[in-house]
Amino acid sequence: MNIRFVFIFITFNLCLYSFPNIVKEIPVPEGFQRIDFPKNSFADYLQNLPLKKEAKVLSYQKKDLSDWYDMIAVINKPLLFQDDLEQCADFSMRLWADYHKESGRLDKLYLFDYPGKKRYYKDSKKDYNRFLRNAFASSNSYSLKKGAIPVTKENLQPGDLFVQNETGGIGHVSMILDEAKYKNQKLYLIGFSFMPAQEMHIERSPTDKGKEGWFSYEGFIQHLRTKYPYGNPVLRRF
Repeated sequence: MNIRFVFIFITFNLCLYSFPNIVKEIPVPEGFQRIDFPKNSFADYLQNLPLKKEAKVLSYQKKDLSDWYDMIAVINKPLLFQDDLEQCADFSMRLWADYHKESGRLDKLYLFDYPGKKRYYKDSKKDYNRFLRNAFASSNSYSLKKGAIPVTKENLQPGDLFVQNETGGIGHVSMILDEAKYKNQKLYLIGFSFMPAQEMHIERSPTDKGKEGWFSYEGFIQHLRTKYPYGNPVLRRF
């Protein structure tokens, strides 16, 4: 095979490959099928989240944190604030809030205060960004643990949260963004922001904790316990 043919062959195959534009374009593992959810549902919104053209995570200080992670992609939602406000719990709340805003449901939007009590946007007398800023500054993973709805692992779907917080202080929140199934097996794409405040990335599963970058439930629990040990994970839903 001559060099010119090899160059044309490689160029042709690179042209065939295109980086996924949205979450649901990320390939599912062989044999699995992506689960569809009702149109305009929160799960459907997350599956259609836009992705950045390159897997680069930026902090609120515009620092490149990409070397911190083994990741599949980065959600294309630039941070709203130039402060250390959009950490893991906050970015999960940001997606929940943006879903309501972009689907014309702001009258239904609620977030949580620190003890976990619902605070509705319509009662706040604040504009959208100020409402989010106040929520991010006054709540955290403990608030989601206390206020959000418990869910079982059998019923997990995009939008559900793995919440870690034992003391009310520092914890961690991860969100399911997509789901695939083969017979009785389920796999998930899971994303989170982190500390300091930064864009949300989709974490890549190690080979022993899932398949082709997707996590099994048990694999992600183990992943959190070894790499992000911020407390026992509990499952929650907005």
